[in-house]
Amino acid sequence: MSSVIYVKIKWLNERSEIAMIVDIHTHLGGVRSWYRGLKGIVFSGLNDLLSYMSDTSIDRAVILPTPGVDRILGEYLYSYDMICRINRIYQQLMVFCYVDPWSPRVEHMIEEYVSRGAIGFGEYKVKLPIDHPYSLEVYRVCGELGIPILLHIDDRHNYGVETVFRDVASKYSKTIFIMHGPGWWKHISSIPSCETYPRGSVSPGGLIEKILESFYNVYADISATSGYNALDRDRGHAKLFLEKYSSRILFGTDFPCIDMHGGQYGVDKLHLNLLEALDLKDKTMNNILYKNAERILKR
Repeated sequence: MSSVIYVKIKWLNERSEIAMIVDIHTHLGGVRSWYRGLKGIVFSGLNDLLSYMSDTSIDRAVILPTPGVDRILGEYLYSYDMICRINRIYQQLMVFCYVDPWSPRVEHMIEEYVSRGAIGFGEYKVKLPIDHPYSLEVYRVCGELGIPILLHIDDRHNYGVETVFRDVASKYSKTIFIMHGPGWWKHISSIPSCETYPRGSVSPGGLIEKILESFYNVYADISATSGYNALDRDRGHAKLFLEKYSSRILFGTDFPCIDMHGGQYGVDKLHLNLLEALDLKDKTMNNILYKNAERILKR
């Protein structure tokens, strides 16, 4: 028996009720290193993703494309056209699609990608307000096709969550929104903060809780620094929050992005270890690690 298989069996025996882990948020390509003096681009290809999954007992992963090269950062993430054949070969990998919202053929292109195997849309990261007409058309199409959309939220991308998103979620009630990024997770506390990654105790009743209470088509992706920080900053609140909204939380890492310690998300197991440290109910862990993903991805 290989050491990888042994470790996985041992881990599953320790939590016998956990049957699977799905990483809702991964990429292929090159991402810039920002932490602790690291320089240049870290590139991860298909074999790197598969190796990460094997080493950390991840059963299935969603690959999120983006539209090519960021000319300012120099980052390069695989487009949908580069990864659309992957899930035909590797059944443990699932693929979302991406189309520029200003494309004149948005609906047709999304329909085509879905017919070729895409089971979601994203990562949707555009420098537009979250209720821009171009984006509203994308939400509409995703709802009509029955696929979720994963949004990156920050001060420059899909901004305006605090003022208009509830209207968007209500109008496009057939659309499953997966929310991710610092512009989302900083609202876990009811006390406003101008910081990108606020620290300190969380005051209950934040915007995220209000949205999750009101809209059952909205889910939260705990990946990257934003999701990890929101849970780690106040672990007492995190336990209560995750138990209460366990049916709306999705496990993700943002592999191969660099973490705040100079490691690599996913490989570092920060998110997985944090969930384990919170001593959550088995039902809660199951929901977060795979059941919610299975339900909205229909896989």
